[in-house]
Amino acid sequence: MIKQLTIIFLALVSAVKLSAQDAPDSLKSIQIEFRDTVSTAYLDTVNIDNTLHLNDYSMIGVNYGIGRAQAVFNPPKEQGSQTIPSYYGITYTKYGKFFGYMPYFGLQIGLFRGTDGYAFKPNKDGEYNVTVEGARKVTYDFIEVPLVAQFHIDTHNFKLLADGGMYVGYRYKIHREGDFKYPDLMDDFTDYEYKWDYGFKAAAGFGLVFSPIELHVKLNMRYGLGSFYKPDYADREYYRFAYPFDLILSVGIHYQLSRRSGKTKSQLKEEARKIVYGE
Repeated sequence: MIKQLTIIFLALVSAVKLSAQDAPDSLKSIQIEFRDTVSTAYLDTVNIDNTLHLNDYSMIGVNYGIGRAQAVFNPPKEQGSQTIPSYYGITYTKYGKFFGYMPYFGLQIGLFRGTDGYAFKPNKDGEYNVTVEGARKVTYDFIEVPLVAQFHIDTHNFKLLADGGMYVGYRYKIHREGDFKYPDLMDDFTDYEYKWDYGFKAAAGFGLVFSPIELHVKLNMRYGLGSFYKPDYADREYYRFAYPFDLILSVGIHYQLSRRSGKTKSQLKEEARKIVYGE
């Protein structure tokens, strides 16, 4: 019995030594086989999908802008423009897929505070031939709620933007400069001026994306359909109109509330549920 066990032990020791001696050749054969399998020609046939697949994600943002304000007068009046010192507000943006597969569209709603109005040019003698009841410059402070559709084309870190929609606004403050016909109303509304405003809003620009932060730069246009004053305030038969027209350069910082790309938590939970329950 002891003799048989001794023979088995010596056989095992010899097998271990033989394996140790053959190890380098075995590794070489494995490396050669691996290199032959994953060759350069094989790698050339591998297609890696690097396309950006957007989710239906949403953002909240803060925006600030400056610009120039004018009015569209009918009958026309010669005028200059005045600086919009501040135009700021918050926005909520929701992106979705058009027809379920085109991720280029979204809706944006916001709340903004801004300034607009109009100013007339003096003549060569420094006098104003054109005024509105003696006022050579009028400034309005307003709040507005815009609702626009946003078209966007995205890459991994860049996007092109185009907005178009409507807004509703309210003028809550006024200031006039010049020899206004009613001195007591230099900073108050007359009974022939409108406070409510509405109109079109459009924008074009670009965005830099460093998820979850996006920086948007846009040139905005506001064209009001609500005149600054009643068209027949001076003459029942001779109508006058004045509509706001503003150009604003704005910068917005937006925070992504959900994943821009990749699988969301809800998608992962859905996959896990299907695996567990076999659906």
